[in-house]
Amino acid sequence: MLEMASTFPNATNTGVPAGTNLTEYTGPMTITENGTVIDGMIINGPLRVMADDVVIKNSEITFDSTWGVDAEGANNFTIQDSEIVGPGSSGDSNSAILGSGTFLRNDISQVENGITLTGGSSAVKGNYIHDLEDSASDPHYDGISVQGGQDGVLIEGNTILARDTSAVFIKNDFGAINDVNVTNNFLGGTPGYDIYVDGRANGGPITNVSITDNHLSMGGYGYYSVDNASPTISGNTELPAGPHRVR
Repeated sequence: MLEMASTFPNATNTGVPAGTNLTEYTGPMTITENGTVIDGMIINGPLRVMADDVVIKNSEITFDSTWGVDAEGANNFTIQDSEIVGPGSSGDSNSAILGSGTFLRNDISQVENGITLTGGSSAVKGNYIHDLEDSASDPHYDGISVQGGQDGVLIEGNTILARDTSAVFIKNDFGAINDVNVTNNFLGGTPGYDIYVDGRANGGPITNVSITDNHLSMGGYGYYSVDNASPTISGNTELPAGPHRVR
């Protein structure tokens, strides 16, 4: 077993910081007020964010539905230093987070997909995505999903322990994709491929994708699957398949 350095995210350096005082959340499950800050809360159930400049931090979110936090259409949305746990094999979820924005140091588990990005720009940094699980008959497990309309996405310094499909899935199903930088992540687990860059759909071209300086554990079929796209792939450390541990 290869042990990766503690600079990569794991259970000890993501999620709610140690010593945080948590309180039961009694606010609205649909957020409509711009600038709302949810801090230090235990949240039972999914949140819908329909306002701009919303921040969720230092909180625990447990849900049994399609999305943990659905922020599609919200601007300047942030989730950081939080733990998001889906229903796992007892329910049918899609993603812990749906939206675009800034997603930092979250611990995400028991969902089909960790983070599904919507259109625009996003920064996804320092998250720990692991133990993906769902009750659907044919789940499509992805750690981070980028499926059209994105322009200016940074996926940096995350740990993604994937399964079945991919750690990072980039496909132009719903629009063109431009300027995606996947760098300095640890991508492990048991995916088919660690990273897909698939431009065969009709949403538009995939341009300016770079995959650099990552540590990748070989998937069942390989490290990268590239179709109808020309990403820059360089400086990656390609590890053999196996149960590499992040400490």
